[in-house]
Amino acid sequence: MTYGFRPEHWPTFEAELERRSIIVAEIERMELRSEKRPENAPESVSKNTPPSVIVTLTLRSGRVESWSQSGNPVE
Repeated sequence: MTYGFRPEHWPTFEAELERRSIIVAEIERMELRSEKRPENAPESVSKNTPPSVIVTLTLRSGRVESWSQSGNPVE
């Protein structure tokens, strides 16, 4: 199962859509890329913190929106 389809991450994704006034029907393409951790990141951060994901949406209008989304679910 890929990151983008894990139910606990959808509230964060949906909040970004709402903040940017995007409705799901407008989305033509969605890309999810894992953000690489810096090589000098402390080991405790690397092991205990899920990586962020870069979300890029291309809308039917041609508009492109991109943001970084934490790997942690919204509480």
